[in-house]
Amino acid sequence: MNALKSLGKLVWGGGGESPEMFKLTSGVLYELHPGAKVERRCVYKDAELSIRRTGAQHQYQLVAVRVLDEGEELGDDLDDERAFLIGIELRFSATAFEGASGFRWKELDGVTEYEYIADGAAVNKPAREAFALAVARCAWERKNRRPYTDAADDELQRILRQAEDEELERLLENVQIDDAELDRAVAEGQGPPAEAALPPAVAPCVVEAPAYELPAEPAEMADGEITTSVLGSLYLFNAHNGEFVQVAEEVALSVVKVEKFTYWINVASDEHNYASQLIEPEMNAVFNHDHRSLIWNYFSDARAYSFSLVAADDKHYEAMHQGLTCAAYETLNQEPWAKASASSQDYMLDAYEEDAEMLSGPESWESDEDEDEAEVEVESDDDDDEVENESSASESDDDEDEIDQIFRKAPIPQGVKTGREEADSDSSEESEAESEESDAESGSASDRSGGDFDEEEGNRQPKGTGAVNSMLAVGYKHGRSFVVRGSRIGVFKHTESDDIAFDTTINKIDDTHGKEFTPSAAMLHDQDSSLVLMNKQRPHELYRMDLEYGKVVEEWKVHEDIPTVAIAASTKYGQMTADKTLVGVSHNMLYRIDPRLGGDNLVVQDEQQAYTTKSHFTAAATTESGAVAVGSGKGEIRLFDRLGVRAKTALPALGDAIVGIDVTSDGRYVVATCKTYLLLIDTKLPDDEAGRTGFQKAFPQAQKPAPRRLQLKPEHVVYMGAPISFTPAKFNQSPDGNSSEKTIITSTGPFVVTWNLRRALGTGRGDAYHIKQYADVVVADNFCFGQDKSIVVTLPNDVQSIKRSQLAKPTRESLMISPSAGGLAPARDSVVHAPY
Repeated sequence: MNALKSLGKLVWGGGGESPEMFKLTSGVLYELHPGAKVERRCVYKDAELSIRRTGAQHQYQLVAVRVLDEGEELGDDLDDERAFLIGIELRFSATAFEGASGFRWKELDGVTEYEYIADGAAVNKPAREAFALAVARCAWERKNRRPYTDAADDELQRILRQAEDEELERLLENVQIDDAELDRAVAEGQGPPAEAALPPAVAPCVVEAPAYELPAEPAEMADGEITTSVLGSLYLFNAHNGEFVQVAEEVALSVVKVEKFTYWINVASDEHNYASQLIEPEMNAVFNHDHRSLIWNYFSDARAYSFSLVAADDKHYEAMHQGLTCAAYETLNQEPWAKASASSQDYMLDAYEEDAEMLSGPESWESDEDEDEAEVEVESDDDDDEVENESSASESDDDEDEIDQIFRKAPIPQGVKTGREEADSDSSEESEAESEESDAESGSASDRSGGDFDEEEGNRQPKGTGAVNSMLAVGYKHGRSFVVRGSRIGVFKHTESDDIAFDTTINKIDDTHGKEFTPSAAMLHDQDSSLVLMNKQRPHELYRMDLEYGKVVEEWKVHEDIPTVAIAASTKYGQMTADKTLVGVSHNMLYRIDPRLGGDNLVVQDEQQAYTTKSHFTAAATTESGAVAVGSGKGEIRLFDRLGVRAKTALPALGDAIVGIDVTSDGRYVVATCKTYLLLIDTKLPDDEAGRTGFQKAFPQAQKPAPRRLQLKPEHVVYMGAPISFTPAKFNQSPDGNSSEKTIITSTGPFVVTWNLRRALGTGRGDAYHIKQYADVVVADNFCFGQDKSIVVTLPNDVQSIKRSQLAKPTRESLMISPSAGGLAPARDSVVHAPY
């Protein structure tokens, strides 16, 4: 059937349920009325432009959809979409406006025109060219009622040129040339007179690309066995105009094995060596199948750059994708790629590709229309006696863990610094009134410049300890949050206006023997009446601080042979209950801790699970029912339905250490934090009528999830000027159910970052994030309890409360680290001078 060969099947895979097949993710939509008093009207200040499949064969639509601002709710009466049938009569052509590139087309009435000007930082030239070609293919299919694969290349090119030629003819019609002056100029050997130039009102926009600066040529290229080599065009992100510019028409990208489990990439042409770098997480690599491109970061001379290589063809792209993924796996896991099963290899290839198919969200997120959910599938082994290899996605209660890999943390490039100065954190798209309102909404308990403070007088004492804020615990009761600063704890209260104010200080943290210590972790417990503290110097013990008295009143000796590396509440909202127990994690054990047992062993014997090999567990989180998600230093994720048994699901290790993990209350979504990206996983079982997740039931052997990497765009990292290092990401807390858990928050350097969960899942845009910059490194952040509108941000010497609406889409202005020493400070009327 020809339908099976149509554009949707051959170009965009046709396997998913989504009708949107090709998309430009960010731009401005204008409506044009040539000759009218107001010729240009902004329709959507932030819009996506996509190609949508219709129900009719060989019929496609060009669709512009308004992108909602963070926190904005869509009303029924809003005009949020414009759709146009794609055909020759659309007159789709490239255009430019104020130095930015985009597309222009006409309504079927032939009068109204539209213009989509793409965001250069989000949509590069190869993406625009690929989109234009896709539109031409759609137009050809509609005209000829056949799949575009039957079209000759020159036919598609004629469609692309037709509208541009017609536009040029229209412009030339407005040119008035005096024949006598032209004849005289020709006779004198001159060109046409100046008056013959195009009128300013209709002159085409010709913009010379600003000069770009290549990184210094590598002193030497990596030498060794070449495992992969591909050809393609090389682009460099130009921070001056926010676009990728071509620097070489043809280069070779080679993956070089310099020694066992150590790989580098070389990028060079016959004339120039462009890059030679170790394959490591700081590359922040992003693959895109539709554009056949790889975008990554390159650090040289204390500067960040972003390269993009567009493969010569599909064969070269697939070789590049698999070759680099294989090399990254071996470098991080220190074991051969061939050791991973085929299904695990597919899992990892999906994780590294930007346009991997995503799932739909819960029904409560959808419109009134009934839509089938595209479900994620996870491979598993339903209660077998033994896990055959690390790629198995399930562990039965009695099987042995055979996974024993060596984890290596890749170094940060030398000379790269994290900026401390604060740039304007509001998007340039915001109006002045919005900015003023945003500033007025923030609250701060500010100005603790690394020293101690006199609690009664509110004055600084002489600096001596050098302690800074290090961690944050947000309470649900009495509107209090707690910030650890060395061996002291600051208590902050949330006001009715969602500001934050200093309340009091717990001046000294010491154990029951009077020995002072600095906590390495702090967790609210027992209806927010206590803080459970960890001491890295004494990992076999925990300490309970009574918050009413402000002192440690109990010392829990967990087990003399079990060093605890992480703790979690017994259930997602255990801090709201009187439950005395909690979950403990060691490097190779998961167990319940019950302080009521007393003595030197507080581990509940029938609720512990030990692994015979070193699993390198690093973090844990629980669901509302008490199921547990555990991350490891090797990148594995295990899902347990309860304590004391083997994991129901074990997802393969990508190789990057998991530094934090969180899960929604119903267990549907897991977010794991690695250094340079977040891994978002939907655990819903495929075709399960009861709607169970990977926590509750083992998965079919040959199925796996489609993991979504949430990461910052490499070109944005250029502006930020430093490698990414995320703090543990968290969902907003929602005691009332998963329907309200819709936002993820994390930070890196001086930036707070949020992802809208619905947008990340619904659009497949792992880079659909909002961001705000601060004057110093953000050490911890979290939503106020039970909502996602207000955020508590902890800096080394400051604590602030901000509205989520203050975060904006990333722009050059909001990302650039200010070169000035002073930076920008919060509005002075929002600063609370509080002793801490």
